Amino acid sequence: IDPPGRPRPGTVGLPVPGVELRIDRSAARGEGGHPDEGEILVRGPNVFAGYRNRPEATREAFAGEGWFRTGDLGWLDDDGYLHVSGRVSTLIVTPGGENIQPDDLEGRYADHKAIREIGILQHQGRLAALIVPAGGVDEGAEQRVRDAVGEIAGKLPSYQRLDELALTRSPLPRTRLGKIRRHELEQRFMRARSEGGESRQATPIALEDMSVEDRTLVEQPAAGQAWAWLAKRYPKQGLAPDSHMQMELGVDSMAWLGLSLELGQLTGVELDDAAIGRIDTVRDLLRELVDAAGGGKEGEKIADPVDEPERILEPVHLRWLRPRGPVILAVARAMYAVNRATMRGLFRLQVQGGQHVPVNGPVVLVCNHASYLDPFAVAAALSPARLHTLYWGGLAGVAFTNPLTRFGSRAAQVIPIDPQHGARSSLALAAAVLARERGLVWFPEGRRSESGALQPFRPGIGRLLARYPVPVVPVAIHGSYDALPPGHRIPRLRRLTLRFGEAIDPRRLAEEGQGDSAQDRIVDALEGRMKRLLAHPAPDDES
Repeated sequence: IDPPGRPRPGTVGLPVPGVELRIDRSAARGEGGHPDEGEILVRGPNVFAGYRNRPEATREAFAGEGWFRTGDLGWLDDDGYLHVSGRVSTLIVTPGGENIQPDDLEGRYADHKAIREIGILQHQGRLAALIVPAGGVDEGAEQRVRDAVGEIAGKLPSYQRLDELALTRSPLPRTRLGKIRRHELEQRFMRARSEGGESRQATPIALEDMSVEDRTLVEQPAAGQAWAWLAKRYPKQGLAPDSHMQMELGVDSMAWLGLSLELGQLTGVELDDAAIGRIDTVRDLLRELVDAAGGGKEGEKIADPVDEPERILEPVHLRWLRPRGPVILAVARAMYAVNRATMRGLFRLQVQGGQHVPVNGPVVLVCNHASYLDPFAVAAALSPARLHTLYWGGLAGVAFTNPLTRFGSRAAQVIPIDPQHGARSSLALAAAVLARERGLVWFPEGRRSESGALQPFRPGIGRLLARYPVPVVPVAIHGSYDALPPGHRIPRLRRLTLRFGEAIDPRRLAEEGQGDSAQDRIVDALEGRMKRLLAHPAPDDES
């Protein structure tokens, strides 16, 4: 409550006498929000003792010692005033590990005069929005909204920019207090997208129909080559200079890897991660190409992050590949011992097929990903000798968020994977590991599964294995989703089972799979093998 005579705007006040507050920062993983933000815990005579005859529900609701999990996010300032920032249940965690409170972001977009209402959600791992345009859904509404979204997005971090949007005439579903009914947004979004659905199936805009400024831009050699290439690649998307790369052409962070490389080989101009991060529209892309060519890069051989990782990587990246000193090695051994005891003891980890993992030499372990427990389970299943030769791909927004997690990642030989801001450097780091003839543990789905089911594999693993045909071992992890699914903070003690598949030569996968290129066929075959490995029932005995 706000104390009389001492109110503090923007806060909900101080706890009343006899009530304690605490912030559990483990609830707010990733970037975004206040640095001290977490779930608000409360303890006092106002807190109930637990659910009657429901011990598991009580354990979920309490953090121990009488601390009740409110489900609210917030932080305490230096004077003890409580700031409330949102709900844990509505928090969106991007594939890159950044946190987004949709209420806050909706406020930023809704400030624009072209947007009457907006509801932000996560759809198939992408940031999406259901929008009620100001003035109704008429012929020019979509373009007005896209212009508005692009204008606002230019002032926001890249992970807060919308990947997809759908327009609706109907008001957004709300409670009597005016809050959006978020559990209804996904269905409304899908329906609106379907009804709007004969999406633009137009040919690229003709040069004579462009503005003078855009025609002048396309007349530049690098921009002209890129425009012609894009027109062939996207013949039915109504390509125009103001087409949005993500929302209209579907170019997400991983797709930029192939796109920037192909454009680089075509135009002789290299776009780095920083330049790609500045691009929202086709016009932005053409300008970046022209500026880079003007800076003397035209005609240079473009560095492929897989073929030439050392040309892509900077010292800040290469430090994660340096050999560990004696102190860090000692910490790593202790971490391994504690993790092995935890996984084998509390989670009764069972391992099948461990003999398929080569004892030494380069190898790639490809794992399904449904829980934050997955890498710990894999680490506990490996021998110390094999473990110390492996590097792990870890999301930058999860494994590198503060000095403690960065130190732990360094000890465990985790390399930062940042699909939102550094896709090229992330793939180059993985390639550098294999080029040094070391082992790699990779989660090719790119993010945790929200349902526990296997998600499509991203193309990066195909590119790596096509270039470095080292033995690849699929690893099926059973039980981790039940033990700690996304959105949960306290693991349940469930049995975990790991099944290592046969070590395969990627060249064999390229013959086995379907696709236009070797890397596509490798991905297809590897995903098929993983599906079969996951479908096999977990046996009861440990091997």
